Amino acid sequence: MFLGIAILGAIFIVITFFSVINAGRRGESRRGPLIVLVLTILVTAGAVWKLPYWSGHQQRAQSTESAVSKTSAISSQSGQAFASSDHTMTQADAEKQVTQQLAKSLKKLGPVTFDQATKTYTLTITNTSLKKTIKALHADPSQAKQAKWPKFAHNFIQTSASLKKALGKGYSLIIRVGKQSPVLVYKDGYLTKNQFE
Repeated sequence: MFLGIAILGAIFIVITFFSVINAGRRGESRRGPLIVLVLTILVTAGAVWKLPYWSGHQQRAQSTESAVSKTSAISSQSGQAFASSDHTMTQADAEKQVTQQLAKSLKKLGPVTFDQATKTYTLTITNTSLKKTIKALHADPSQAKQAKWPKFAHNFIQTSASLKKALGKGYSLIIRVGKQSPVLVYKDGYLTKNQFE
């Protein structure tokens, strides 16, 4: 629809432009054709702006931004879920408790698993919006800042620091989609890998 309006608008711009020139040659007032020309230009510009290329690009950026904003709120709360643990617990019990608390805090993003051998917690993203965001960032990493990815990534630093506080040094937190390479890796309160940085 907007493509048709844009094409018709371009045709009308040409016609009204010649009407303005002819009115000047005949000594008539140019006011009427100029008003029509300005209105036609505005309508055509609006139609061109609404074409799928422009609006699709803008919608992707907005949906990416909103998805990351929503998940940032979740991730920022996860770091406070296990700030301290009972000192009478064994290390294995503490790890199990942290796994449960992480899983509960991050369930809107995806499941959390723990590998005791490598001391690694893995959040596998299943949240549809966040998966789309990550897919879009794989295609165009330059959109990371606009999508507020740095803020999302920063929020998990607190989570990693809480892991260190609750369990000691050497625990990692990785965030990935499926079996793909991790998009974020944290260890002992530091971000060690950010795929979109």
